[in-house]
Amino acid sequence: MRHWFVRRLLRLFRVVSRVSLWFETRFTVTGGLVIGGTIAAAVFGVDPRQTLAYLLAAVLVSVIAIAMGLSLFWRPQLELKRELPDTVTVDSPTSYTVLIRNHSTRSEYNLVISDELRTIYPSADTFQRAATNARDRSLNWFDRRVGFPRWLDLLRTGRGAHLKPIPVPMIPAHAMIEVTIPLTPLRRGKLIFTSLEIKRPDPMGIFFAKHRVKAYGELVSLPKRYPVPPLQWISQRHFHRGGVALAATVGDSEEFIGVRDYRPGDPLRHIHWRSFAKRGAPVVKEHQDEFFDRHALVIDTFLGHSPPAHFEATIAVAASFIQCTRPHDSILDLVFIEQKVWQITTGRGLSNNRRVLTYLAELQYSHTDNFDHLAAYLRRYLDQLASIIMVGTTWDTTRQVFVKELHHRRLRCRALQISESDVRTTDLSRTAPGASGAEPQTIRPSMIEHDIAHLATLG
Repeated sequence: MRHWFVRRLLRLFRVVSRVSLWFETRFTVTGGLVIGGTIAAAVFGVDPRQTLAYLLAAVLVSVIAIAMGLSLFWRPQLELKRELPDTVTVDSPTSYTVLIRNHSTRSEYNLVISDELRTIYPSADTFQRAATNARDRSLNWFDRRVGFPRWLDLLRTGRGAHLKPIPVPMIPAHAMIEVTIPLTPLRRGKLIFTSLEIKRPDPMGIFFAKHRVKAYGELVSLPKRYPVPPLQWISQRHFHRGGVALAATVGDSEEFIGVRDYRPGDPLRHIHWRSFAKRGAPVVKEHQDEFFDRHALVIDTFLGHSPPAHFEATIAVAASFIQCTRPHDSILDLVFIEQKVWQITTGRGLSNNRRVLTYLAELQYSHTDNFDHLAAYLRRYLDQLASIIMVGTTWDTTRQVFVKELHHRRLRCRALQISESDVRTTDLSRTAPGASGAEPQTIRPSMIEHDIAHLATLG
C-alpha cells in the first residue's frame, strides 16, 4: 500500500514540476510579477460589488495574452553547435562553448541561450532510500513527510548538472559568435544533452519567444577524486604464465629472444611464419618469462542497507586509488562484479587511468550480494598479486573470512568500509572461528579526504 501511494505521489510531483518548469522558462522576472499581480487581483476581485480589483485582473490577463501572441511572430534563422570537452569531474567547475551563426539579413539582439539535459525521473525505491540524507533531516515536518524538496534534489542530480540561462551578445547579420556556458557536474556517469534553446523577450519584457534546436551530445563525468598520501606499496613480483598483453615495458617483459624448431604441443600463435617460409619447416618463437608487480583494487558493489550516497563515496575512494602515485613498474587491476566479474588492468604500457575512470564512472550498485562469485574469481590468481585493496559499504562474516584467508596466505590486504560510524552493517556475533583480526578501516562519506589522509602501509 505504501509503495502504491509513493508511486502516485511521484506522478503528481512530475506534473507539478513540468508546469513549474514551463512557467519558469517562458516568463521573465517582470512576467512573474505580472502573473502574481493577476492572481492577487483575481482573489480580491471575487466579489465585484465590494471592489474593482477584477478590472485590474482583466487588464493584466490581456497584457499576458498580447505578450504571448507577439512571441509567435519571431522566426530566427540561427544555427547552433555545441562543443563539449572529452571528460569532466564531479564538483569541478568547467565550461564549454556554443557556436551561434546568424543566417538572416537582420541582427539578433537581447537573446538568452539555455542548454537542456535529459531528465531522469527518480524511481520509488530511489526516492525512499534518499529519505535519510542530511538535507532531508534539516527540513520541516511537512516537507520531510511529503518529500517534494527531496524529489527536486533527485531530479537535479539525475540531470547531472544545473545549467543557467546565459545572455547572448548581439549577433550581426551573417555573423557567428561563441558563447561560453559554465558547467559544474553534480554526479558521475554520462550527461546527455538533448537540445539548445534561444529565447527573446517580447517588446513588453513579459514572455519569452523560443527557438529550439535538437542537439544531442554526450559528456562523461568522472568520479570525484581525493588526494591519497604516499602509500608503501609492497613490491613482490610474481611469475605470470602467458604474460600480460601489451605490457612490453613493465617489469621483465615477454621479449623475443630467438627461434627454435617446432615441438608437438606448441601453440600456433608462436610460429615464426617468416622463418617457416624460408626453411620450409615450422619454427616457433621463444620468449623470456614475465614477472610483474601486480596489485588489485576490488570494489564491492553490494549496497546492502546503506544509502546510495555511501556507494558514491565508495566510487570516489576507488577513483582516488586509481589516480594516486604507484611504483613505476607496477600494474593495478580494477575488479568488480555486475552481471559478471570485470577486470580492467591499468599501469605502464596498459590502459591509462582516464580510461579506467571512465568505466568506473558508470558503475552502479547492486541489490544482490554476489561477493562469493567475486571472491571465487580472485582466488584464481591470488598467487600473482602483491596486495589487495577492498572497498565497499557492506561488512559481514563472509567478507571477514575472505580477508582473514588473505592474511593467512601472507597477502597484503587493506579492507575499507564506507560508513558514517564503526558499527558494522551485519551482526558479526556468529563470526567463524579464527576470523578475528580482519576488521576493515572505516571511511566516513562526510570526511573522505580526512580519513584517506590517515592511510598508511597496504598491509
